[in-house]
Amino acid sequence: MKIIFICTKSITFNTFLKSQANFFLKKKYEVEVACSDIENLNFKCNFKHKIEFPTKILDLFNLFKYVRIFIQIKKITNKNSSTLFFIHTPVAAYLFRLFTFFEKIKIIYFVHGFRFTSTTNIFKKFILKIIEKILSKKTDLFITINNEDYNYTLKNLTKRTSCYKVSGVGLNPASKYYRKKIKKKNFIKSILIISAYKKEKGYHEILKVAEILKGKKIKLDCYGYGNYNKFNSIKFKKKLHNISFKKFDINLEKKIKKYDILLHLSKREGLPVSVMQCLSHGLPVICYDIRGNNDLIIDKFNGLFVKTYKEVPLKILYLNLEKQFFNDMSYNAIKSINKNFFRDQINLNLYKIITNFKFQK
Repeated sequence: MKIIFICTKSITFNTFLKSQANFFLKKKYEVEVACSDIENLNFKCNFKHKIEFPTKILDLFNLFKYVRIFIQIKKITNKNSSTLFFIHTPVAAYLFRLFTFFEKIKIIYFVHGFRFTSTTNIFKKFILKIIEKILSKKTDLFITINNEDYNYTLKNLTKRTSCYKVSGVGLNPASKYYRKKIKKKNFIKSILIISAYKKEKGYHEILKVAEILKGKKIKLDCYGYGNYNKFNSIKFKKKLHNISFKKFDINLEKKIKKYDILLHLSKREGLPVSVMQCLSHGLPVICYDIRGNNDLIIDKFNGLFVKTYKEVPLKILYLNLEKQFFNDMSYNAIKSINKNFFRDQINLNLYKIITNFKFQK
């Protein structure tokens, strides 16, 4: 059996999907990969297919680019009618299903997070739901990673297909070595932020939190992919010496335990890996009560929900006063993560789901 992993950019495959691909290789599947920048793929396989999915705003309005995408997709599907096409990320998922709508191929959609959520504005949500409803007719199998997407799919998208749920893309096996003995902490000194440097990840609000916490001897360290220059310029303009912006560190897993809490002000999530990582190391999480977060966080048990960034400094100061409460949340954080969240278990679950599923045409 052949399976082709399809995603918009190589960074998604290298970071989250490579482990899945290797697992299928070990199970004697032929594995191929398709994305917009195959030259950056960190994976050895017989075939890497270039599909120039839009990665910039201007690309969305380039008609010739869509023609190229259509031709590139046809080159793959024409030779692979019996192949499983394993699609990831919204842009790739939309365009691949659209351009193969009348082809008899087998498509599995791993939903990292539908673009519509309970907090999306009504008009945008309506349009995106209509699109997904139509494209679901071209989807043989949905695999979701959070309760909101799973329940929505079961209720609205599974008339001719099926849906399963797994616990995300999987934590690095190194995370299994939990901090079983957590040092009791008397004061929150360091706050960790792990998110791509995008507006929807809440960095403007994080900067406002740093501004409120000026002079409190509390440091905020941000790690993420992308360009942080615009956030850094705000930092210097406001003379915020208590926050730093850094490139994503592949060794960050080893550094997590030196921090006290994770601050996660993202506005949209699937099932955030950073939250799972930090919980597994005993870090309570302060975040919004949104899809994905509320699959992992129980308020006042292993973290705290906030409705606005203005509540964050108050929550931190409260935890500094209630030391026992903070340390109890640290112990509860570790308990929140079990074997179902780790890559080896998720890869096995995916293999069983895909191998045992009866594709019908």
